[in-house]
Amino acid sequence: MCSVLTHPAVPIALATLLPQEALSPTVLLAGVACSVIPDLDVIGFKFGMTSDHLLGHRGLTHSIVFAAALGALLTYTLFHHSHPDPWVVCFFLFASTLSHPLLDMLTNGGRGVALFAPFSNVRYFFPWRPIEVSPVSVRRFFSRRGAQIIRSELRWVWLPAAVVVVLGMMLRR
Repeated sequence: MCSVLTHPAVPIALATLLPQEALSPTVLLAGVACSVIPDLDVIGFKFGMTSDHLLGHRGLTHSIVFAAALGALLTYTLFHHSHPDPWVVCFFLFASTLSHPLLDMLTNGGRGVALFAPFSNVRYFFPWRPIEVSPVSVRRFFSRRGAQIIRSELRWVWLPAAVVVVLGMMLRR
């Protein structure tokens, strides 16, 4: 998985592509939350659940179905009546959530992502996997290995996200 510090890069970058009237601090904050929520499945480790289980790490919460359900649920509960274009918000939250498993599929470790759960528990990676996988343990993250991970994430996620932000800002002018 990418680190919890890196997953928000995608919704931050995507937000610059939203129509100006669709963007608010609350929508952006919801997108950032959606980008990290899938990793709440690591709680399963505390209950002896393995990564191979549908509800295990990189299982159901890393699926397209979960991204669609979370985006729709948050849009309906938080923005349905208060936002001028709830469909734009729903798509943004869906894309923010889906960015999480897609980034995980670019990492060089783990068991893959159950992208099509609950219909299939087959785990997938992209053929090209340039991002160093981040450990689940915070202690292991703050080590020499953690520095390698941050460098990898800066190169493969934050730099492209920064390019999208600059392009998005240029398009708005």
